[in-house]
Amino acid sequence: MKHCDVFIIGGGPAGSIAAAKLVQAGYDVKLVERQVFPRFVIGESLLPRCNQLLNDANMLDSIEAAGFQFKGGVAFQTGREFEIFHFDNNLGEPFNSSFQVKRELFDHELLKDAERKGTDVEFESEVTAYDPDANIVTVKTKQGDIETYQAKKVIDASGYGRVLPRLLNLDAKPKLALRRATFCRVQNDVRPTDGTDGYIYVDVYGDNDAWIWNIPFNDGITSVGIVCTEAFFQSFNMTDDAFWDHIVHTHPCAKERYKNASKINDVGSLSGYSAAVKKLYGDNFVLVGNASEFLDPVFSSGVTLALESGSVAADLTLRELQGDTVDWQTEYEDYMMRGINVFREFVESWYDGRLQTIFFTEHKDERIKQSITSVLSGYVWNPKNYFVKSPTAAVNTLVAMIESSKQPV
Repeated sequence: MKHCDVFIIGGGPAGSIAAAKLVQAGYDVKLVERQVFPRFVIGESLLPRCNQLLNDANMLDSIEAAGFQFKGGVAFQTGREFEIFHFDNNLGEPFNSSFQVKRELFDHELLKDAERKGTDVEFESEVTAYDPDANIVTVKTKQGDIETYQAKKVIDASGYGRVLPRLLNLDAKPKLALRRATFCRVQNDVRPTDGTDGYIYVDVYGDNDAWIWNIPFNDGITSVGIVCTEAFFQSFNMTDDAFWDHIVHTHPCAKERYKNASKINDVGSLSGYSAAVKKLYGDNFVLVGNASEFLDPVFSSGVTLALESGSVAADLTLRELQGDTVDWQTEYEDYMMRGINVFREFVESWYDGRLQTIFFTEHKDERIKQSITSVLSGYVWNPKNYFVKSPTAAVNTLVAMIESSKQPV
């Protein structure tokens, strides 16, 4: 049996940032990744909060050096309505921009940085069993050998693999409706010329039946995805490829942007991507990133929540290793759920139309727009933001005020 201070399952953003913080504090970290990097994954648009977390972990320099596309905000449009949120118009948050990234490159760069800092990384090895009482992890290596590791803490950052939720029966029914994403990458699209060419553009399709993400990269390639319910997709009786073509080329904004574009890879799809768990931690383990909760891609929250959870879990693990008593319920699960619930309310109100009512109303109060911008920047733990303090009440109150103002006197 081998021993380490911390065993991390998965080499995505959550696992990499946790590993980097732990090894820089002088602890022995073993990280096992089932796949070979670089590997494709969706979720390519980052938020300013990501930059702050990477900076705190001494990882931002390596990401900046990689030269990813600058992202200064987000725009929402229907063809009739348009609203743009510039990240620098927020509630005084410390970071005001982020990046658009090909995740295969971004994730690999993060993991390489964690390895340079001292993490013992092993690819093409799979965790097959876990004893939570003895804190022993069983691994099947690339060569087919079986190895066991005893750790002081296990961090599950296995993403969609959801290793410990599967092995410990921790999966729970997601609170969000199940949806489908259909996506591919294109080249030669027509980008904005007003300085927002690096922004993510979100196109609302039809009567809020679907939405299209438009994520530009710095090499002229753009990621284009369509998100809708499974029922809406099935109603067309089309292949993924035909459905993607139909939606993109019948939306008034998208068809203009992609009139000269060509696909550079096959259209892919992912269904039922939302996930939830019964609990985020146990006596000897903690779940981070998509191994815990995944909401929806509409506000690009995935990498932010992955980095946040990996960073917080690492900080608490450091304290525990140093002999402090950690209240994982209050300091981790309750903390993470506060931010998750802010994003969840924005996701739910996006799909039921309440958020579009707020986004597209004219003459918004500047403080309201700054508060929305802070949420869209990933600062979903800022107590000065009333969308953070009481997200559902804030959204409903604003919608009621807007609807009331439309009534005839």
